[in-house]
Amino acid sequence: LSTRLSTRLSTRLSTPLQPPPHRKQSNMMSLLKLLLLLTALKPSFSFQSTLPEKLVVAYQSWSECDDKVISAVQNGVNVVIWFAANLESSEDGSALMAGGPNRTCVEEKIGDLAQLGYGRDKVTHLISVGGWDASHPDTSNSAQEYFDAFEAFSDGLYDGLDWDLEGNDALTSQWNYFSKECLLLMGDLSQLLHDAGYIVSMAPPESYLDIQTTEFSKYVNLTYPSDDWNIDPPFSYHGHNAYALPLAMHPDAFDFINFQIYETKSHASYNTTILGTEQADYLVSYINMLLHTPLTVDFSTDEDFSSLGLQTIDIQDKIVVGFIAAGGIGGPITAANATKAYQQVEEMGEGNIRGWFYWCLADDGDGLLPGVLSSAF
Repeated sequence: LSTRLSTRLSTRLSTPLQPPPHRKQSNMMSLLKLLLLLTALKPSFSFQSTLPEKLVVAYQSWSECDDKVISAVQNGVNVVIWFAANLESSEDGSALMAGGPNRTCVEEKIGDLAQLGYGRDKVTHLISVGGWDASHPDTSNSAQEYFDAFEAFSDGLYDGLDWDLEGNDALTSQWNYFSKECLLLMGDLSQLLHDAGYIVSMAPPESYLDIQTTEFSKYVNLTYPSDDWNIDPPFSYHGHNAYALPLAMHPDAFDFINFQIYETKSHASYNTTILGTEQADYLVSYINMLLHTPLTVDFSTDEDFSSLGLQTIDIQDKIVVGFIAAGGIGGPITAANATKAYQQVEEMGEGNIRGWFYWCLADDGDGLLPGVLSSAF
């Protein structure tokens, strides 16, 4: 008896316990329901390919995401540029888009705007690449690979990409030079994005796309407009039409151009502070120059792009003029004088710019700029 009992107990203990069939099915159904619930709770976004006719563009500051974007849109902003991502290589060498504001926060703000009636059909959301002192893209990966990286990064959250590649405080930095590979990547990636229906913009400091000179240089650590303009410390970070190269090679890939007329020692600052030209008068002349003077750039002296020769680039329907927020006033030309200039150009009946932009939401403390700038339209 004891032997049989021992054998029976040993057999029972060595046999794995199996849950009843109905319990296994119940666990699987619970897991499936949880997965479906998580999928339903995840925000779903789909990018838009259209822009408003007239633009009021506001840049976020570095990684900024807060309720200022809500009030800015309510006051007239219809393009928000979130700031800023980088194009780089991952540890295994593959193309990667990284950085920028917290994605969950951006999703929440875009959702809040939609609930207030400012959906993706009314407000465009772009992600910028670059910024002052930021590295330029790693060009070891192709434009197609970075296109795929952008789509993975965005996943429908952003309607497109804005280029804001600039220089670096260290005069000898490699980022004070736009390499051949970098400029070609800018153009090729922009074309891929455009062809896929994304919005593409660029934000050159004034000297990086300068209607008043035909010179071209890939360097952006030059002095300008003259060495006798005394400023302490001196400003030696100007360029000569570096952004003209991707425009010349892919003129249809860019939807609008944000001209940074607030670049230090810019034409705007020189004319209004050193020469004493009235702000509105200067801006009328500058806008008319952009509208009616062809952007002509001579690439013939550049070792990489000399075959392009003298190029004339059509920008008339892409022009957006930009200011710094300067506490809600605008600079180096105030928002009030900007709208005055716009109205004067409008009265001439020979066309006008696409709109305005400003840097940045964080510096427009009372949210005044959008209302003043949009009143021009």
